[in-house]
Amino acid sequence: MNMLLRFFIMTSLLKQQLKQQSVRESLSIETLTAPTVRHYRVLPHDMGFRDHLPNYRYLSFIELNITRWLMTCCQQKGAKPLNWVIAMQEMVYLKEIKFLNKMTVSSKLVGWDHKYVYFEHRFFVKNQLMSVGMTKFVLMDKKGQQQAPEALDMTGKQLTAVITTWNDHQVAVKSV
Repeated sequence: MNMLLRFFIMTSLLKQQLKQQSVRESLSIETLTAPTVRHYRVLPHDMGFRDHLPNYRYLSFIELNITRWLMTCCQQKGAKPLNWVIAMQEMVYLKEIKFLNKMTVSSKLVGWDHKYVYFEHRFFVKNQLMSVGMTKFVLMDKKGQQQAPEALDMTGKQLTAVITTWNDHQVAVKSV
C-alpha cells in the first residue's frame, strides 16, 4: 500500500512540474543519462520480518525511479506516455538497510540496444553504498505494442562490458 501511495504522489507531482516545462523535439544524451535521484525513508510497512529492508522492496523503489525517468523523457520529447516491462533484473546486496534509515536511490541509464534499455541503480544510506542493481526492460505503448528505444532518441547500440557480460550470462542460464 505504501508503494502505491508513493507512486501516485510522485506521478501527480511530476505531472504538475512537467506541465510548466517546455517541450523539446529530441532528447540529448545528457538528458537521457542524467541520474534520477530520489530520497526515501524506510517505514514499518517497508520492513521484512528480519528487521531490514527485504529484497523485493528494493525492486519497488527501482520501479518508482524508472517510472519517473520515463515520464520525464516522454514529456520533454512531447511523446505519448510509454510503459516498461522488465526483462531481467539483478541486485547485489552489500549491507542491510535498517528501519527508519533515510535511503537515496540513484538510477541511471547506462545503455541500450535495438530492443532493450539498461539501467543501473545504486542505494545509499549516509553516502555509503548499500546495494547495486541492474535492470533490463522493453518499452511498450498504451496498446501493449513493443517500442524500440529509438522512440526516445536512443539510436544504434550503446552497451558496456558489464551489459554484454550480463546478457551472455542470461543466454547461458536460458540454455540450461
